[in-house]
This record gives sequence, C-alpha cells and structure tokens, in this order.
Amino acid sequence: MRINRRLLTAASAAALVLLPTQVVAQDLEAACVALGDGPVGSWTEQRVSTESGIIDYRFALVTSRGATWYEIAATNSQGTSILQLEVPGFPFRPDQIKSVVTKTGATPAVFIPNALLRQYQSTAQSGPFADLETLCRTADVIGSEDVTVAAGSFVTTHLRFPSNGSDLWVSADVPYGIVQGEIQGLGALELMSSGDGATGSITETPVSLPGLGN
Repeated sequence: MRINRRLLTAASAAALVLLPTQVVAQDLEAACVALGDGPVGSWTEQRVSTESGIIDYRFALVTSRGATWYEIAATNSQGTSILQLEVPGFPFRPDQIKSVVTKTGATPAVFIPNALLRQYQSTAQSGPFADLETLCRTADVIGSEDVTVAAGSFVTTHLRFPSNGSDLWVSADVPYGIVQGEIQGLGALELMSSGDGATGSITETPVSLPGLGN
C-alpha cells in the first residue's frame, strides 16, 4: 500500500520582487502566517484541475478518537479516498505525524503500519513541502492582487516558489490561506468554499492490516 503524497501537497509560492524591501517582507510574513492558520474545526474545499481530470479536495483539522487529525479527502470520478494524519496541530512537520489512517470508498478504514509511516516520514523530510512554514519564507512576493474564485472575491498576496516556479494566491480570510494556485506537477487549484465546525469523516474504528499490526 502506498501513501499518496499528492494528497499531502499543500502548495507553493513567489517571484519578481518589485516592491520596496520592507513592504515585501511584511507581505511575505503575513502570507506565511495565513498559510499556517488552521485551527481545529476549520475546513476548506479546493478543486484541482489536472491533465487527467478534476479532483475535489477537502482539507480539515478535526478531533476524533481522542486525537487531532489533519484530514484530506480526495474525490474524483472513481470515488472518494480519505487520509487522516495524527498531528499536534497545523502546520506540522512530517516527523510529527504519529499515525496514519486511510479509507477508500466503502472499504474499512485501516491504520498504515508503522514501517510504512516511517518510510513516508523519511521520504517527506527531504521533499519540497516537508516544512511549509520554512518553505514559505523562501518565496518571492509578486504583489497584492484581487482574485475571484468559486468561494468569492479576495484581496490576496501573490507568491511564487523559486525552487519549482509554483504560484499561490494567499489570504488570511480563509483557513490554511490558499485561495488559488498553479502548482507545478499537480495543476491549477481553486478555493470552492471554507468554514469551521468540521468533524472527522471516518466514524468507524480503524483496523490494523492483517499480519502487519500497527
């Protein structure tokens, strides 16, 4: 079983600095704070358009089974897959993930074995989105831009990540900050809706994979 790392991609930012240095620094700091703003119960729905089709994502931070989970639900023409990461809060580093639960369609929810979790953590630590907060501060600020998406109109900070050329439009008015994106290797991203009061989508008790334990 593979953990789909595309589900964990949070996104990227920035490029040409055309504003005074002090203003740019303030805008970047505000944008990075917005990207790290995800209190328990907050949720956001994003639509990602890829070359192979459309995927609807729902990101949420929820309390379930006595722990805090960052939940990613991905829906396409084949159905819905849910990934829950037990974390101390948002944002988080890969090495802070305590356990992982996955559920696809109507199949039972299962714990990912610790051996696979450790393998993922090791790979993700060297990945481009291993530490979103630190990565954000390497972004370049394009400027302030008005953006209209399905969720409404927002005043955003346009960022680009020099490492891969991905773009993000970020606003503190939405959970997790992302209003729009052009993510290299993933596709175009658009905020569809957001809010609070989220609860976990996996209501059953997850089981361990036979013969593998947890």
